[in-house]
Amino acid sequence: MKRFRAYLRNVFLAGILTVLPVIVTYFFLSFIFKKLSGFLIPYLETVANYFNIHFTDAQKAILSLSFLIIAIFFIGLFAKNYFGKKVIGFFERILSKIPLIRGIYSATRQIIDTFQSPTGSNFKKVVLVEYPKEGVYSVGFVTKESSNYYNSRIGKKCSNVFIPTTPNPTSGFILIIPNDSIIELDMTIEEGVKFVISAGLLSPEKIREELRQKNKIE
Repeated sequence: MKRFRAYLRNVFLAGILTVLPVIVTYFFLSFIFKKLSGFLIPYLETVANYFNIHFTDAQKAILSLSFLIIAIFFIGLFAKNYFGKKVIGFFERILSKIPLIRGIYSATRQIIDTFQSPTGSNFKKVVLVEYPKEGVYSVGFVTKESSNYYNSRIGKKCSNVFIPTTPNPTSGFILIIPNDSIIELDMTIEEGVKFVISAGLLSPEKIREELRQKNKIE
């Protein structure tokens, strides 16, 4: 009887582990769909009212998302050609001269550029830090050693550690942590990024196996 109960428990656990990635993916995509589909709805309603056209809520959501995807696609085409790069560079130079906005934009741009690189070239190493409280650890990325300005005030040599959010790693927190409080992990930057994006569902061993299979195929 005990063996039968253990068998049922293991089967049920296997079922949970099988459907959990699907459930997480569903809720994540559902969240993204709701946010993106509602972005253009106010403008769509204005146009519909002007031409006296009636749309259901579902039609509004689908049309809004479709127009947004098409707009992003054409923005991508524009950004990849020579003229588009010049125009974007011009506006980036303008944004870089506006107080407050320049700090937010440049930081966001650097983070996105980092995650666009499969190796996360702007990160130095993957670490564990005790955050947000004692006894709880977070995965972070060392961006660089802290300047003497911070080291002298803390009284120790420190490093700047970026703690990304999950599953969107382009936002997060920057912490200045003494080096003796940092636990360095035997992980590549790519493995660390995949761990964060998967919300911890992929273990380092699983990530390494996938990367090995990927390298064999290539």
